[in-house]
Amino acid sequence: MKNITRLIFLCLIACQSKPEKAKTVTNHPKTAEIEQSKSDDNELFILHEKISENFVKIIPPKNSDFEFPDDEAKLEPYKHGDFNADGKQDILVYLGACGTGGCMYGLFLNQSDNYYKLAFMDYLKNPEFIKEKDGLWTIQSSEELEPYNPSKVQVTTFKFDKKTNQYELDKTYVSKE
Repeated sequence: MKNITRLIFLCLIACQSKPEKAKTVTNHPKTAEIEQSKSDDNELFILHEKISENFVKIIPPKNSDFEFPDDEAKLEPYKHGDFNADGKQDILVYLGACGTGGCMYGLFLNQSDNYYKLAFMDYLKNPEFIKEKDGLWTIQSSEELEPYNPSKVQVTTFKFDKKTNQYELDKTYVSKE
């Protein structure tokens, strides 16, 4: 009887120590990094560029409510470059939805492989890109205020904000030539 009691006691102790080891493994720093990268992937877009067809296939994150502004537009790569100065090639994509204020573009910052973060989505007309001294790119959009009168041009500038990892409106002004 004493042997059976000891055996049951040892089994209980063994069963109690297994869940603690499992907790220790889940709290391991490497495991936390893997779980973090999986959650980041849920916020990233997947882009596949078909160079021969001048086409970009964009797969939004699974849990996002992202909608393309023009379902019928052919998504085309417009500009490649290292917009946020991190050493990776980013891509500005033409998204269609054109009107008098220009066409919709989306800037996708390369995170790794085909995973990208959407850092900018707005209308651009006559887009220009300026590489600053720190390597960051400024995006400019300009349009004539009066048809066929290039003497008054409205210029809108977007700059990269390192804190938010997004392009934000910097300033809008009227240029008189």
